[in-house]
Order: sequence, then C-alpha cells, then structure tokens
Amino acid sequence: MKTGAAPNGNWSNSTYMNDNYYQKFPPHGFPKNNDLKVIFTSGERVDYEGYINAHPQRKVQIDRARGFLDAFEADRERRQRALRGILKHRHRNNTVLAMTLNRGFAELLLNWVESCDRHNIEVRSWTVIAALDENTAQMFEQLGFAVYYPGPAYGLQIDRAVDCYGDGNFRDMMFAKNAVVKDLLDIGFNVLFQDVDLVWLKDPWDFLEAPDRGMLDAQFMYDGPNPNYAPLHANSGFFFLRNTPQCRNFWQQVFDNFDKVYVYGGQQQAVNQLLVHHYFRGLKLDLLGEAEFANGHLFTLDDVSRLPPDPYVIHCSWTSNLEHKLKKYRLAKLWFL
Repeated sequence: MKTGAAPNGNWSNSTYMNDNYYQKFPPHGFPKNNDLKVIFTSGERVDYEGYINAHPQRKVQIDRARGFLDAFEADRERRQRALRGILKHRHRNNTVLAMTLNRGFAELLLNWVESCDRHNIEVRSWTVIAALDENTAQMFEQLGFAVYYPGPAYGLQIDRAVDCYGDGNFRDMMFAKNAVVKDLLDIGFNVLFQDVDLVWLKDPWDFLEAPDRGMLDAQFMYDGPNPNYAPLHANSGFFFLRNTPQCRNFWQQVFDNFDKVYVYGGQQQAVNQLLVHHYFRGLKLDLLGEAEFANGHLFTLDDVSRLPPDPYVIHCSWTSNLEHKLKKYRLAKLWFL
C-alpha cells in the first residue's frame, strides 16, 4: 500500500508501506549516499576556516548564533522544570502541539484559534504557546491556553511582525522555533509544531496518529516545488516528530546548526538538508500529501482554485510579509475573525 502520495503523480514525497513495516525506498531522483556531500556543499563552503577568515560577516553570524545557544543552555534546568509543570496535564497521549510568536503575529494565531472553535476541534488541552513577549503571553492565557514565556532563553526578540520573510529579525525568530521543539523533545514529549499562519478545518490528529502511521518517526508538510528545498521539499512550518532516538538526533543537529539560518535566510533549507542525511541513517519519514495538508503554493492572490476540497489544514505560506498573508487568507475565505 502506498501512503503520503505526492501530487500529480510525482513520487518525490512518498513513503511505501507493506503489511508489517515502512520501507523507505528512495524515489526517483533521490540522492544516493555518495551524493550527500554535494547536498551539503553550501554548508561546507561557509564553514571552513579560510572562508570564515575571508568573510567577516560569517564570523558575526556564528558569534550571534553562539550567543543564542549559550543563553538557552544557561537557563536549561529551570526552563525545562517549568515546562514539565505547565504540561503535566496538558498533552494528548504524550503529544504537545507547540507554537511560538510575538505580539506582531497574534492576529494570525487568533485566526487559527477561531478556525478550530468553528470546526469544533479541541486544542486547548494539549497546546503550549511559547510567547516571546509578556503581552502575548497574557492574551493567550486569557483564552485558556497553556503559555510559556521563556524570556531571553529563546533569544531577545522584537515585539512586532517582521518586515519581510528572511530579514534579520525573521532569522532571529527562527531560534525560538528551534528551541521550543528542542525543549519539548528533551523533556519527553512528541511534538506537533506549527507556524501560526495556519487554519484547521479538521483535526489532523486523526490522520497523523492513525494506527498505520505509528512506526513513523517524522511527518512533514510538503512545501511545493521550491528548488531551494529539493529533493524532499519538506515544509518546516508544520511537522510531527515522535520522541524517538532518530528524531532527537535529527533535531539536535537542526538546533546546533542554527547559525546556518543566517546564511540561508530561514530554517527550512537546513532542515531539508538534515532530513536527507538522517533519512539515510534510518529516520522513518513521510511527507504529507497536499490533498490533506495544503501548503501556500496552492493558492495566490490571483487564484485559489487549486486548494483541495476537504483538507485537514491549510498553511498560508509562500508569502512575503504579514500584509500578504492577510490578503491571501481573505481571498481564500479563510479569515475567521
């Protein structure tokens, strides 16, 4: 039986399953082991000593990332003890739904909450929101959510929306995204992480935790045909990581390579490179089909006709800034506030 079938007959995001276990046959065009060095070329090119010495900006990037990592490590014990207390009764079969944001993106998260409420999807009992400023923390606590305010442990962040995807503030905010997943895996939870620019029309738990998917380590939304994220095209704005050694090792490397965010302009390219690497090391992976988990490449400000008729979730990605997201939401009749 074939699961997670890719759109339009493209098998680049498929996982194959027989009656007993998942068999991870690389699909057509997927790199072999000896091709991995080519995939990681960009990372190697910006890390050897000669390049760093010749490009002072690279040293600035590494030092900035090290500052974030040091602040995270210094506060680890207190922070994880607090998270255990917050989540003692706030999980769903040991799975936590996690998001992080500042005040500038609160409207997007409020729209997600409204989409869940309108479709009778219960989310408050197993969600934690890592709020990057105290006003946002108070706002969502009043709505009944478990909220964690990490302070400087997730990096000093602005309290407004970023001006543009990939700008300096956007890159800084990627650390909080890496950090909350790392904390939750470290204290023993499975993690369903999502960005705040999604809406839910059906409960994705019913799909992600179906019995025939229980042996998967990781499930990622398909991002669409962006060559920057080839060959997997995984979207890091919606993913489910089971708390297995394979997933913990994978995310540890994502976390440790935060400095690459400053090189690439975002988290997703490093995530895709590391997914390929860990796939070959045994990570059992599936990319979610776009008929059930629709990404932003399927609709634009000119055309929403490619959106599937009955998805679980829709991600308002492939946008340049907050204003662009709001326009796409409204055009697709996905703005519920």
